Amino acid sequence: MYFTRTWGTALYAFKHLDVQYGRPKRDLHKQETIIPIAIASISLFCMWGLAYGLLDIMNYHVKVAMGINRQKAAILAAGYYTAYIPGALLIGGPLVKKCGYRITMVLGLFGLGLGDLFMSLGAQSCSLAGMVAAMFVIGLGVSVLERSANPYAVNCGPRTQATLRILIAQAWAGIGTVVAPFLANAFVFNPDTSKTPPSPDPLRPGKCLMPTSNQAASCANLGSVIVFYRALGGCIFALMAVVAIIFFRTHWVPEVEVPASPPTTCGWKLWKHPVVSRRYARIWWGVAANFVNLGCQVTFAQFFIEHMKINACASDQWAAVCMSFAQIAFVMGRFAAAGLVTAPKIFKPRYVLACFIAGAVATTAAGTAITGTSAIVIAVMVMFFEAPSFPMIFESATAAFDDWTPTCETLMIVSISGGALQPPLMGQLVESVRISKAWWLTAICFFLVFTYTVATNLIPSFRRALDRSQIGEAARNDDKSDTEASRPTGGADGKEETEEKRGGVLQTISEVPYDPLNLSLSH
Repeated sequence: MYFTRTWGTALYAFKHLDVQYGRPKRDLHKQETIIPIAIASISLFCMWGLAYGLLDIMNYHVKVAMGINRQKAAILAAGYYTAYIPGALLIGGPLVKKCGYRITMVLGLFGLGLGDLFMSLGAQSCSLAGMVAAMFVIGLGVSVLERSANPYAVNCGPRTQATLRILIAQAWAGIGTVVAPFLANAFVFNPDTSKTPPSPDPLRPGKCLMPTSNQAASCANLGSVIVFYRALGGCIFALMAVVAIIFFRTHWVPEVEVPASPPTTCGWKLWKHPVVSRRYARIWWGVAANFVNLGCQVTFAQFFIEHMKINACASDQWAAVCMSFAQIAFVMGRFAAAGLVTAPKIFKPRYVLACFIAGAVATTAAGTAITGTSAIVIAVMVMFFEAPSFPMIFESATAAFDDWTPTCETLMIVSISGGALQPPLMGQLVESVRISKAWWLTAICFFLVFTYTVATNLIPSFRRALDRSQIGEAARNDDKSDTEASRPTGGADGKEETEEKRGGVLQTISEVPYDPLNLSLSH
C-alpha cells in the first residue's frame, strides 16, 4: 500500500512537469509524424538494436573467454528473450495503459541502462548466472521500450502509412546492430588473438575446424566486458535524461491516444477471452509466425561468427567485419521494403513481405552447402531478406482489430520471446551434425513463417482487412469494382440475360389483377 501511494504521488508530480499534461490528444497528419518518428528512431530504436547486436557478439565472446560450451553460452540469449514475457505483459502493457507511450519509453531506457550496469557487475564477479540475470534486466528494459515505441510508430499517424513508419523506425534498430560489431571489435575482442584465423579442416577441404573451448580461459578475459558495459550504461542514462527533456519539456513528440480495450470478465480463464476465437485467427497466426521468426533471426545472428569461422575460415576480427556487412544489408533490407510500400497500390505490403520471406527461405537453404567467399555473400543475403519480417508481421497482424489493438500489440511483443527457444536447439544440432547441416533447422522455420504470408494473400478475410487498413479508400473502391464486375453488365450475354429477366418480371406483373384498394384476400 505504501509503495502504491508513493508511486502514485511520484507519477502525479512527474506528470505536472510535462508541458503536454492535461492537453487534449489529437491525431497527427502525415507531415506532423516526421519529427516524432525521427526522434524515437534515433534515440530508442537504435539503442535496442545496439543491445540486440551486442547480445550476439557477447554470446560468442563469453563462450570463448570463459571456456564454456554452446549450451551454457546460449543461456545469455534465453535470459534476454524470456524477459519479453513479463516485460510486455506485466510491465510494458500496464504502463502504456496507465501512463501513455512517452513515460513508458523513458522507463524502458532506464531498465536498459540498469541492466548494462548489472552486466558489468556479473562480469566482474565472473558469474555466468549473474550475467544471465543482467541480460534478463536488459531484456525487461528493451521489452518495455518495444511495447511502447512500436505501437507509437504505428498509431501516431494515419493507419495507411503505419507500415512505412514502423519500417523506417525499425531500420534504425538495424543501424544499432551495425554499430555493435565495430564496438565489440574495438573494445571487447582481444587484439592479440582476434586476427588469428582458425586451423583448416584436413577432412573437409574449404572448411576450418570447429572452434574448441579454450583451456586457458580465465575471468581476466572479461575485463574489457566490465569496462565496456559500465561506459555503455552511463551513456544510456545520459541519453535517458536528454530524451526525457525532449519528451516532457517540448512539443516535438506529442502524446497520442492509447486505444482502450473493452473490459473483460474472464479473469484468469484466458481461454474465455474474446480474442481467443476464430475471428482473431490472424493475430494468433501472426504471433506464432513471429515467435518462429525471431527464433530464426536470433539463431542466425548468434551463430553467424561461428559460421564465418568454419565455412569462410575467418578470424574473429574478419568475422565481426562480415557481421557488420550483414547488418548493413539488414538495414538496407528494411529501407528497401519501406521504399516499396510507399506505393502500396502497386507493391502491396502483403506482397512485399511474402517476397522477402521467400528470399530468406531460399538463401538459408543455399547456405547449408556453400563455403568460402560464397558463404559470406549468402549469409549477407539472408540478413537482407529477413530484415523487414518483424515490423511487417507486427503491423499486419495487429491491423483492423480496433478495440482489441492494444491486446494484439502486447501479444506481438510477447512473441519476441521465441528468440530464447531456437538457439539452444541449434547448439545441440551443431554439436551433432556440424553447423552447415544445422542451418536446415533455420530454413525450415523460415518456411513456417512463410505460411503466414501465404495466409494473408490467400484467405479472403485476411486479405480484405489488410488492404483496407494499409491502402485505405483505394482498397474499398477495388472491392466495389470487384462486386460490380461480378454483376451481368456490358456484354451481349449479360444484356440478353437482363432483358430476359426484365421480360419475365413484366409478364408476371401483367398477370396480377389490378386492385387499387388492395382488397384481395389471397396472396
